[in-house]
Amino acid sequence: MYHVPQNTTAIGYQQDWQCGFAYDKNGVPIGPRAHSDWLYNVPWGLYKAVMYVKERYGNPTIILAENGMDQPGNVTLPDALVDTTRVEYYKSYLKELKKTVEDGANVIGYMAWSLMDNFEWRLGYTSRFGITFVDWDTLKRYPKMSAYWFQKMLKRQ
Repeated sequence: MYHVPQNTTAIGYQQDWQCGFAYDKNGVPIGPRAHSDWLYNVPWGLYKAVMYVKERYGNPTIILAENGMDQPGNVTLPDALVDTTRVEYYKSYLKELKKTVEDGANVIGYMAWSLMDNFEWRLGYTSRFGITFVDWDTLKRYPKMSAYWFQKMLKRQ
């Protein structure tokens, strides 16, 4: 994120060009890359983004939607079910999100992306974001390790 001068007038997020995308710093990736070329595991970035919105826009109510990471679409069922990288991804992002709430951000909701592997609007079937594996031929569904982790986390186990 870029420095925002304090004497600027508040504007809507669509006009806020004080933010930008960065995948590396001085040639070093900002975090491990997921399957998609635009998606990196950078949990501290979530903290910074939420706190930026809190401070810049008067602490609006925030519901974070579509937070997740993908793996290749051609991953085998046994490999897809043991998605430890996704579990660690969600643990680290939710830890940072919890910190934003502790630091006063008005976060009231969070949604993982996605419940099931699906046809991605840009990537088709070449990428799997779900916590449930979908067999594209039979449409049979198999919960991944991350689905069981979410279940326990939501029950606070």
